[in-house]
Amino acid sequence: MVSDPILHASGTAAAGSGLTTRNPLRTPRLVLVGVALFAIAGACFALWLRGVAAGSQDARLFRNVFYVLFARNEPLGLLVVALFSLGAAFLLFRKRTAPASTAAESPQPRGRLVLPAIAVAVFAVTALGTQFVCHDYALTADEYMADFQAKIFLRGKVLAELPAGWSAVGSITPTYVDYFPQTRSWKSTYLPGYAAIRAVFQSVDLQSLLNPFLAAVTVLALYGTARNIWPEQEANALAAVLLLPASPQFLVLGMTAYAMPAHLALNTCWLWLYSDQTKRRFYVAPLIGVLAIGLHQPIVHALFVAPFLLRLLLQRRWRAVFVFGAIYAAGCCAWQMWRLHYAPPPAASGGSGESILWLWNPQMFIVQPMNLLLLIGWTALCVPLLCSFGFARFSKMPAFLQDAALSCALTFGFYYFFYTDQAHGWGYRYFHGTLSCLVLVATGGWNVLSERVGSRISRGFLVAGVAVSLLVLLPLRCYQAETFTRPYARAAAAIATMPNSVVALDGRDCWYCYDLIRNDPFLEEPPIVVSLSRLTPESVIALKNTDGVQFLERADLAAFGLTTKRDTEFKHDRFDLGLGIKAVR
Repeated sequence: MVSDPILHASGTAAAGSGLTTRNPLRTPRLVLVGVALFAIAGACFALWLRGVAAGSQDARLFRNVFYVLFARNEPLGLLVVALFSLGAAFLLFRKRTAPASTAAESPQPRGRLVLPAIAVAVFAVTALGTQFVCHDYALTADEYMADFQAKIFLRGKVLAELPAGWSAVGSITPTYVDYFPQTRSWKSTYLPGYAAIRAVFQSVDLQSLLNPFLAAVTVLALYGTARNIWPEQEANALAAVLLLPASPQFLVLGMTAYAMPAHLALNTCWLWLYSDQTKRRFYVAPLIGVLAIGLHQPIVHALFVAPFLLRLLLQRRWRAVFVFGAIYAAGCCAWQMWRLHYAPPPAASGGSGESILWLWNPQMFIVQPMNLLLLIGWTALCVPLLCSFGFARFSKMPAFLQDAALSCALTFGFYYFFYTDQAHGWGYRYFHGTLSCLVLVATGGWNVLSERVGSRISRGFLVAGVAVSLLVLLPLRCYQAETFTRPYARAAAAIATMPNSVVALDGRDCWYCYDLIRNDPFLEEPPIVVSLSRLTPESVIALKNTDGVQFLERADLAAFGLTTKRDTEFKHDRFDLGLGIKAVR
């Protein structure tokens, strides 16, 4: 194989690390204890959140779901992380000296046999989880918008025209929908790439299998990438494709309708193409990148790809710079033209309620450490230690792994300057598109660990981390996702089967029920769901005097399992959540 400057310009992960100590087992133990203490601190913070407004499922609130999920899920999840880290520190790394690493200790794996089995298992687990964990229900507006826009695409349209007679369109508009009053039409706020892919699967009623399929593709592409980086070390490729599926975030998000699994799949395919620069398919990478930019939010791919593109420039690979630059520039211009052409009038923009002009939010100094805890608590249990070794050996890494590490740092660091938290999400959803880079860095860290403590111990640590993640952490995370999703799925299913032509509810009657306002884009499938909170008192009275309208009261919503309580501790319509967040009824 021809030497690749991207893969080998900076050398290999050989000796010469700042991690070197007289006792090679001391550093792994210290790191694991540090991870355990951080996880315990996070679990305590999550328990504290349960006692303040931020973590309360108060019916008057609808912007605190990020804190509620953290308070609800992370005490147990982070406790598992802490127990595993402490157990590994004192069981696997308990000796004073480590055996020397020898090639004879590591039998040659057979990736051609193992890889298909892993990919099929990933598809099967996520496909089953779509039905039994997520109830084949798009929990959030972000997820629902993909199917909403896919239905429009299947009609051969970009905008869905509404039938005449709807004067209060805002009351039936789902979250993240753009409305065009001049043409009485609407569409999803997001870029159309993911919805277009979903439309293909929706056309044969297999949309629930899209993200499981993308998860399997991600595994295959990650294996190919790792083989390109370590052509003589197939064990590294297999380690990578074990670490990724052992991460509950990867599997649980693969069970949802989020666009993030598509971002991860395309980004990982991009890595596979880019990592083999001796073949012509290297120049297909920017085409995949242009598609990734238009999936739903361009920033996801932009943050991921920036270090790799900068590397081409720094190494003065002018042909690649020109080809990549021309394709990306043309693609970005095309997507921007799409966005400008289909941008609604400012006053009629969709229901997100957020301003992207908030360029600084001090609250993120609380949110980002929470996101780091989510990343630790939703990846394979051995990843924190392996990543610490990988990042610590940054200067000795191959250039490709340096770029992967920078991609992780840039993606995570960007959100310190973002305007809000991720709201819903299983794990750290905003980081999901860069998860393969994190796994590759962890795989490099596994090599460093093997050099320090011997292949037997490092292999045992990897196997233990993967096994406990799959047997303990994944079932816990699936249970948490299922119990949270179930009442919303039950409510949506009940609403969809109601015989009335119109169903009206007040989103202020239960916690985070605004996303139940969902309607067929052409208003052809009854019932039409109306939000009472978006109507004037006169319109509400008129609606009550109309035949064929069913009103869902608080008791009805509570019967579905939704939270309708109003905590007596909070007596005002506007109050502080305890973290500098203001909530408005």
